[in-house]
Amino acid sequence: MRKKLGECLIQAGLITDDDLQAALVEHKRTGERLGAVLVRLNLATERQIAKALAYQLGFPYLNLAENPPDAAAVILIAKDVALKRSCVAVRLDKNLLTVAMADPLLFSLVQDLEFQTGYRIKQIVATRADILEAIAAGYPDKALMRTAGAQAGVPASRPAGREPQASAESSLMRRPDEDGYEPIAGLKERSEAAPIIDLVDLVVKSAIKAGASDVHVEPMEKGVLIRHRLDGLLKEVMDLPKWVHEGLIARLKIMAGMDIAEKRLPQDGRVRVATEEGKDVDFRASTLRTLHGEKMVLRVLDQNRGVPPLEELGFSATALNDLRGFLKFQHGMILVVGPTGSGKTTTLCSALMSVQSERTNVITIEDPIEYQLPGINQTQVNEKIKLTFASALRSILRQDPDVILVGEIRDNETARIAMQAAQTGHLVLTTLHTDDAPSAVTRLTDIGVEPYVIASATIGVVAQRLVRRLCSACRRQYTPPPDTLRALNITEADAAHIPFYRPVGCDACHHTGYKGRIGIYEVMKVSDRIRRMIAQRASEDAVREVAQSTGMLALGDDALAKVKAGVTTAEELLRVVTEVREMRSVCPGCAGPVALDFVACPHCGRRLSGACPGCARSLQPGWTFCPYCARGTEARSDRRLRERREARELPPASVTNVTNVTEFKKGMS
Repeated sequence: MRKKLGECLIQAGLITDDDLQAALVEHKRTGERLGAVLVRLNLATERQIAKALAYQLGFPYLNLAENPPDAAAVILIAKDVALKRSCVAVRLDKNLLTVAMADPLLFSLVQDLEFQTGYRIKQIVATRADILEAIAAGYPDKALMRTAGAQAGVPASRPAGREPQASAESSLMRRPDEDGYEPIAGLKERSEAAPIIDLVDLVVKSAIKAGASDVHVEPMEKGVLIRHRLDGLLKEVMDLPKWVHEGLIARLKIMAGMDIAEKRLPQDGRVRVATEEGKDVDFRASTLRTLHGEKMVLRVLDQNRGVPPLEELGFSATALNDLRGFLKFQHGMILVVGPTGSGKTTTLCSALMSVQSERTNVITIEDPIEYQLPGINQTQVNEKIKLTFASALRSILRQDPDVILVGEIRDNETARIAMQAAQTGHLVLTTLHTDDAPSAVTRLTDIGVEPYVIASATIGVVAQRLVRRLCSACRRQYTPPPDTLRALNITEADAAHIPFYRPVGCDACHHTGYKGRIGIYEVMKVSDRIRRMIAQRASEDAVREVAQSTGMLALGDDALAKVKAGVTTAEELLRVVTEVREMRSVCPGCAGPVALDFVACPHCGRRLSGACPGCARSLQPGWTFCPYCARGTEARSDRRLRERREARELPPASVTNVTNVTEFKKGMS
């Protein structure tokens, strides 16, 4: 038999019969809940009432201020239900949903929640004030803004679980005269929002806050997995119940302007989100049918990001000087190569900003536009209206350009037009998908470009990767295991003088040990000798050998230098660059090939260690003083050899000079 609230409080000794009767009279007069009346009359505190109820009824009591609910569990109960019934979901353990209630005697609420959520409900007790604070903090209220999708006037379907009054706020708006995206007013902040809307907002908002580059919504056999790509690696952030999948995908598809009725064919769309700071962040959405349902990936396109200067990308001093030399050419082609997600677009945009001025006309053709560059004319590919790289490039050549950026060379037609532009007075910057700099020649040949055209038009090739940067707040020095040292071609004796670091994890880096990424580069200057080899169809290995002999630093060597400098880890190097064993350095003195573990050049005897003679930290080429200990970078033995060499080169003193000095001394005496 259900116990009344007053009886429970009397049994707990918190109030007397007289207190209860006085409270009941006030309850009948005002219509307030009995617990609220007791608190208002100062007969008991809300926390005392909640603890007494929990003790008498055998339910656990939870202080939500000290133990906040799980964000993924909160949104499983509709916000209007949570506010109306004073309850909030705290955590989800498999099929058991723990719910904090202000009044645990509402047994009908348990049945309703089990029916609405599909989970078994475990009751716990919390104060009404704590529950309201948890609701305010746990439910995302920032509205999403829609862009693009269907033509104006096409009615949008309503996703499963969505309330009818929200449909008018999600209608699409499109400019009638262009294929752009027109943002409209976002969904209004409502206290009675549907759980699917709150879930989508939570997924997107958490991705922006974490700095993710991609959001993966992946249906599984018994659930839905939400993963973020952080610093190039995927990380699981949410594990949602299976029943939210249809409504979640439908909500995202209608926001992206997709056809929610089409579940078999892949679709593409675009979503715009208004952040808490008032900035707009675009997402490129893509769906794919999988075994357990539709999967969706959202690529973050934050066009408000500033383009970093070339000096901050991670180029060594030599590589940066070579790239700046490429950009001084008035015509020719500069290729930036690497796999997808290796930072090629960022490098190209940084290079464009370094050459942009009031005297140059810079035009780009991109897919998509990832950075908004001031003073530069940017165009986006649109396959629907047959605006491809090749067709746009033809039009750009009639716009009197000085510098042209082609987002990617994908076919023979685009490659041919770009090569012609590079040979006819334009500086062309573009990208290719190849592993390293020498293989870019092979890739262009495979596309159908003649080798003599490649040799004539190409100025230089930049190959790159991205490695995760160690968090400077928590990194710790250590000695790598022997297997890692062997993979890096470093002896244990040499490793004792190199400060290796490993990731630890802290609040600043979200407990990953890494914070941000930095590039590793391989810059190949197309010299006259390499130009002749390309025209003669020389092999990749031959071109690579000549390029390294003339000063090209391989990807593995550049990454190893960053490991020695404490910027990244040896494990991260081996994850990104897998061919360190086959890579060789060159002597900076005679340009002869040397192994990575050589201390001195076997050809000219020059000392090869790139570490400071004082603190053993790694140094970049061209540094005269160590930035870590302020000591000169020249070793004592090298300095003595230089001084002896300079002494031998001094001209002998003439007899006349000796005589003049002797006479001067006699005169002074």
